Amino acid sequence: MSAEQARLVTLGGEQRQAKRTLVCVPHAGGSAVAFHAWHRVFGPRGIAVRGVHWERPDGSERRSSIESRAAALASVVRELPEPWVLLGHSLGALIAAETVRRLENSAGPLPERAVLCAAAPPGFPRTFPPDVLRASDDRMTAYVRRLGGTDESLLTDPEFGPQVLASLRADLDLIERYTPDFAYPLKSPVSVYGAAADRDVPVEALEGWRQLAPGARVRVFGGNHFFLHDDPAAVCEAVTADCAQDGLDWAADSIA
Repeated sequence: MSAEQARLVTLGGEQRQAKRTLVCVPHAGGSAVAFHAWHRVFGPRGIAVRGVHWERPDGSERRSSIESRAAALASVVRELPEPWVLLGHSLGALIAAETVRRLENSAGPLPERAVLCAAAPPGFPRTFPPDVLRASDDRMTAYVRRLGGTDESLLTDPEFGPQVLASLRADLDLIERYTPDFAYPLKSPVSVYGAAADRDVPVEALEGWRQLAPGARVRVFGGNHFFLHDDPAAVCEAVTADCAQDGLDWAADSIA
């Protein structure tokens, strides 16, 4: 049977007047809930925010992979009635890039832009513990603390802490097993966003995406690995500016 299926969760309620959709793919160990407040920023611009939720069919025996999640997501976004932008965070950025690659290799609509946040390109050395499924709780906890973005009380909670680590291990295992096959550079417009204080994805790693997307627009923000959730308004302005340079009317002022 198949691995996960992708479902789009509209955040902030249905927006009947939305001109386009922002599809958001969460980070390792995260969920669509991570983008729960983004509709307050993007909604007034006529953009519906939809987070990706992964569902595993009952009885599925296959292990997930970045490739299988990308295939599932590609089948869903093809059916969107309005233009859409695909944004991925960390693991989500790798899934987003793989999704675009699959869409470009088949007939159907493409995203107006792919926005890859806080992610090193495929092949860049990873900073999480190797053989991540067998890494100790102490090593995994230290890694999470270094990234930031996770409440310490949740991490140390005797019930929820182990669940956080288990979910993170499973998702990082997807990266550890990922063997991408980008025979050709991506043709779709791509933005690459990172943070100056991200200890997991150094600024110099962002430029590596140009090998897979030669025309990528790279922007560096303040903050750490979770910069986009600390200041979604800044991300909104950046996406608006990048799309405006492509001639897309987002009905908003652009930034320099």
